Amino acid sequence: FDALDTLIFGNRPFITYLLQEVVTPELLSNALKGLYPNGPQRVDDILVQSFYQPSQDPGSPECLNQIYTNDAGRTPQELHQKYPAALQNMPIHVVWGTQDTVTPLAGPVGQFYRGLA
Repeated sequence: FDALDTLIFGNRPFITYLLQEVVTPELLSNALKGLYPNGPQRVDDILVQSFYQPSQDPGSPECLNQIYTNDAGRTPQELHQKYPAALQNMPIHVVWGTQDTVTPLAGPVGQFYRGLA
């Protein structure tokens, strides 16, 4: 994905065009409804606008470039490995939907936290 991320998100004219001409409230609404398969009615105008308005800011192409092309940082697994003494006794209450489509419980992060339970 690194090359694809750089090709798309490193191309400011392209990403600017997408944000100005392709991204619409309707497109975002449909995308957000896909994240709420059991409650698409929860996607209201306020939620849609909370994503749409920032996309129209002049700095949004740079922001997307930074999000998708910079180092993502440490994973939860790496943080627990790096700071075992601090995190071993720290209580964590995680509420995780079994149908989470963004970070599935069956994925590596979900399984990691499930293993800590």
